[in-house]
Order: sequence, then C-alpha cells, then structure tokens
Amino acid sequence: MIDIKYLQKSFSESNSIIENVSLSIEEGQWYTIVGPSGTGKSTLLKCISGLLKPDKGEVLYERTNIYHMNENARSEYRKKNIGFIFQDFKLLPHYSVIDNVMLPLIYDYPKKELYIRAKKLLESVGINNSLFARLPESLSGGEKQRVGIARALMANPKVLICDEPTGNLDIENRDNILRILIECKNKGQTIIIVTHDEEVAKLGDKTYKLYKGNLKENEVFV
Repeated sequence: MIDIKYLQKSFSESNSIIENVSLSIEEGQWYTIVGPSGTGKSTLLKCISGLLKPDKGEVLYERTNIYHMNENARSEYRKKNIGFIFQDFKLLPHYSVIDNVMLPLIYDYPKKELYIRAKKLLESVGINNSLFARLPESLSGGEKQRVGIARALMANPKVLICDEPTGNLDIENRDNILRILIECKNKGQTIIIVTHDEEVAKLGDKTYKLYKGNLKENEVFV
C-alpha cells in the first residue's frame, strides 16, 4: 500500500536525521517504530504522512508519489486517507473540543452529520459531553490526547499514523485507546506507530528500530 524509497532528511549540512530509509507497508498491518529519543522518529512519520517534504526519496501511496502532488492536492489526499495522531496534540486553542474534532471535514459534510460522528468518537475515547464545549486549554494532557485521537479518526482514514498516542495517558485510558486501534486494524486500517511503551510495541505485526538515521527490523522491543 505504501512504499518508502531511499528517504533522506537533514536539518543542517552536518545533521542527517534520516538516511536512505526504505520500507514497504502492507494494507491492514500494524507497524511499530521504536528507538531512542531524538533519533528522528517523529520526522520520519511526518515525511511518510506528507507533512514534511524529504530532501530525497519517494513516498508512494498506491503507487502515487504524494510529493509529486501540489500542496493543495496533497492536503486533500491526507484529509481523506491519513489520520495523524500528534504527540503534542495540535488542537486549535480558540475552538471547542467538538469543533476541533469536526474541523477537518467541516466543508465536506452537513454539520449535523459531523456532530453526530464527532460525538460518537469522543465518547468512544472517554470524553463525555460535559467537555464538548470546553476549549483545549482547560483539558488535561490525557484529555487533549484523546481529543486528538478522535479527530484523527474522523474521516475513517485508510492509514493511521500515530506519534506516541498513549504517552500522556494513564493505564486505563491507554488500554481503551489500544482497544480502539486494534478495532481499526481489524477493520482493515493500516497503522504506523511510534512508541516507547513496550506493551504497545508488542501489538505490532512488525517492529522497526530507527537509530542513527537508519531503520532496521527488530524481532523484539528494544
């Protein structure tokens, strides 16, 4: 489904954070990426998702290079096909919880339909309706993360790209989110996840380690 070929990304001439990374991702599979902090895992996810253009290499979704699309076409493709769960939430501060979840599709569907879907998703991640009208600043870190997860699921994307999606959650809420991700996989969605959590990593079909710019398959969590 996704072919990543010889990806490279540098932020300075002396600092190549991603070096010749290649990976083939099959539809409906769960891929885990682990590695020490600061080794470029978030950068790699952003390159894979079309959010950050690599210096070299290709990212092909169903044989189409998303970096050959213009910015508007790539944004539209992401909106319909890729859900991204950000480590730092990326919630818009002046919009309510439920508006943050609805916003990605606000021009594509009737608002009533979006509200019903957003409400269902928020409740599924443990956010009750007493929080729907609140602004993000009034939420805890774990609540913000759960809102971000609901937003990523809003378009029922083919691919879920997850940057430490359980890092701000307690055990109970972590397990609830993992249940949802497992359900997504069982429905045929593809999951690419970065994590430091051993229990999360063990759920993957394949685990890779990113270290010194290189990606290698791992049989066990490290």
